[in-house]
Amino acid sequence: MKDYLAILSERFPIRRTPAQKDALIAYVTDEAKAAGLPAEVECLGKHRNLVIGDVATAEVLVTAHYDTPAGSLIPNLMLPRNPGLSLLYQLGIPVLLAFLSLGVAYGITRALSLGQVVFALLYLLLYFGLFFGLMRRGANPNNRNDNTSGVATVLTLLANAPERVAYILFDNEEQGLLGSKAYRKAHPEATEHTLVINLDCVGNGEHLLLIAKENAEAHRHYRTLCETMTDGNGMTVHVFPANGSRLNTDYKNFPCGVSLTACRQAKAIFYTPYIHTVKDTVADSANIAFLADRLLAFAKALSEAAHG
Repeated sequence: MKDYLAILSERFPIRRTPAQKDALIAYVTDEAKAAGLPAEVECLGKHRNLVIGDVATAEVLVTAHYDTPAGSLIPNLMLPRNPGLSLLYQLGIPVLLAFLSLGVAYGITRALSLGQVVFALLYLLLYFGLFFGLMRRGANPNNRNDNTSGVATVLTLLANAPERVAYILFDNEEQGLLGSKAYRKAHPEATEHTLVINLDCVGNGEHLLLIAKENAEAHRHYRTLCETMTDGNGMTVHVFPANGSRLNTDYKNFPCGVSLTACRQAKAIFYTPYIHTVKDTVADSANIAFLADRLLAFAKALSEAAHG
C-alpha cells in the first residue's frame, strides 16, 4: 500500500494557487483511474471540486478538502467538544491584539503630544498590522495534518474501490467552506439524504471524534457506521452529536453530515494543535491506515446488506 501521506507532503505541500491545485488534481485523477474510478473536476464559480466515482448511485460520500491555509504564528486550535472554550480562544486573540495596539498607540501619541486623529490612525495601523502579521503570513509549507491527512485517507480508500462509495475533494475550505457550500447548492436533491462523511485533520491524535448532525444520526446507515468504527491500533473512537460540538469543517454544509477528526486529550478536553502553523508537521500514517480500515469495513457491511 502506498504511503500517500508521505507522497502528498513531499510533492504537493502547498495547494493554494491554481497551478498548485492543478498538480494535486492531476495526481489524484491518475490514482482514481488506476483504481478504475472516473474522476472529474466540477467548476462552481471560483471553486474546483474533484468528484471521484459514481455519485449518482453512491449511498455514501467520503469527502475532504484539498486546499491548504495561509501560515500563522498563532495556531487555529481546534476544541471540538468545548464550544465555550473554543469561542473564548477565538475571540481572545483579536481582543488581546486590540488592547496591545491601544496601549502602544496611546503611549506613542502621549509621548509625542499627538492628536486624537493620529491616535486613531496609529491604533488601526498597529492592530491590522499585528493581526495580519501574526495570522496571515502567506503560504504555509507545512500542512501534514490539515488537510493532507484527509486527502491521503481518501486516496487510500479509493485505491481499494469499495462499492456504494463516491468521493469529493473540496476546494476553498480554508476560505469559509466555500467549495462544499457551492456543491451543496448545485446538488440540493442529491445531497439531501446522502450520508456525507468528511475527513479533516485525521492524522494527529490518538482519539478519533465522530461528530454527526441530527439528520445523519437518523440515517439508515449511521448505526452501521458506528458499529464498524471500533477502537483499535492505539486509537479510541468517540461518538458525539453536532449539538454541543464546535467544529468548522465541510460536514456542516450537508443535512446528513458526519465529521471525523483526530484529537489529543488533556483531561476532559479534546484538542488538535498546530493547525495553520509551520509546526503542522505531525501526522501518523498509522492513523490513515486505521481510518481507511474502518471505513472499508463500513463499505463492506453496506455491500453485504445490499446483496442480502
